[in-house]
Amino acid sequence: MQLAHAAVLLMATSGCEDGAPAVHSLTNDSLTAEVKVAPPLVVLIGGIDSDPTPEQIAGIAARGEGNCGPFQLCGDLLAEGYRAEYFNWNGTRAGEIEAESPPFAEGIAECIRNMCNEQPGAPVVIVGNSWGGHTAWEVCELLSAEPAIDVELVVFLDPSSLGRLNAIRPESLPACIKSAATYFTRNAGGWGAWEAEPRIENIDLGDTANGFLIPGGPAYDSVFSISAHIAAEWDEHIHRVIRERIAQAVDR
Repeated sequence: MQLAHAAVLLMATSGCEDGAPAVHSLTNDSLTAEVKVAPPLVVLIGGIDSDPTPEQIAGIAARGEGNCGPFQLCGDLLAEGYRAEYFNWNGTRAGEIEAESPPFAEGIAECIRNMCNEQPGAPVVIVGNSWGGHTAWEVCELLSAEPAIDVELVVFLDPSSLGRLNAIRPESLPACIKSAATYFTRNAGGWGAWEAEPRIENIDLGDTANGFLIPGGPAYDSVFSISAHIAAEWDEHIHRVIRERIAQAVDR
């Protein structure tokens, strides 16, 4: 699938070639009404140094190749009919992580508000990986301010604040989040489980009962494995269950 260049907003449509929301006809005896249904908006935020490669941006990278697993997941969601948008952890678009004045969480939150104004009623989902998980939390803090934007689901993929300037692990979820899930390794630099937050489901990637820790696979149960942290952003099994969770959250 050909992905748009970073300077162009990525957009998925539901059955429309012109980029407009799908139109469904509802018939009630002699009355026919046309209702525009906006596709769900999924915002993906990558981790530290996870800027997609030129080949990924051009849509010519093979699966599993490149520098950004969430960007690949973004492409899969586009193919499934979502409106999917990718940002780096500092708010820049793909290929622009080294920008001199990155917009950070404020820029992402503003984009989400603008897109929600363009397509009112579209459910919003945010997926953040590593430092992008911390950014996702910051974005939701901003979206909780009036006029608040409800976020149906936030998925944290091995989130981390380690090494980010003035960043520490949050203690609770922002008010705008309806539900959340965190898929975490046991790496010492990650957030781990949220024990006191009822809106979040904790999925320990290092627990064999959850099906992600397999013989010969990434050491998700290791306390000191950077390679496992990186592997999590590319794991096709994790991507699949995230897509399934998104579909359930937006009733697709």
